[in-house]
Amino acid sequence: MTIVIAMIQDRPAGHFMKAEHFALFDDDGQALAQFANPRVTEGCGAKNALIAMLKANQVTRVVTRHIGEHALAGLLDAGLHVYQLTNGRLNPTQWLSPAYWQPLTDASQGRPALQQMKQQSQLRKGACRADRMCGCGSKRSGLGSAYRGCGKRQGKDGRDSGQGCGCHG
Repeated sequence: MTIVIAMIQDRPAGHFMKAEHFALFDDDGQALAQFANPRVTEGCGAKNALIAMLKANQVTRVVTRHIGEHALAGLLDAGLHVYQLTNGRLNPTQWLSPAYWQPLTDASQGRPALQQMKQQSQLRKGACRADRMCGCGSKRSGLGSAYRGCGKRQGKDGRDSGQGCGCHG
């Protein structure tokens, strides 16, 4: 069995698909090889290229700090066992110890896709109307005074009225 760890320089990468390279180890913790992340050259096909590369290297276990739900789903569908490091401040021997791994068995355990989060946010904004007081500059928008809205007059009293702009719905 072979273990792969997503890496940035000489430590585990914060996110699986953003790793600079992947380090391969055997069960005894001996380094076997490392290969570059195909996302640099493959673009949108990086996930499939990476899974093919893992299969070609007979990887059975993947260890990462964080992973997106789509990448996690792909790895699980490919029959790989995926584990999350329980702590980001481990030493190299601990990276390879199952005592510091938490198994990820369902895609929902991964981080939501950024595009999906943006779409959900846009849907919530689109549902807001000025009469509900939840426009982009309102106090109920959750953005507070740090975000002043879209620049159009908001509510009948203008920019800081807290009435919402209504221009997104």
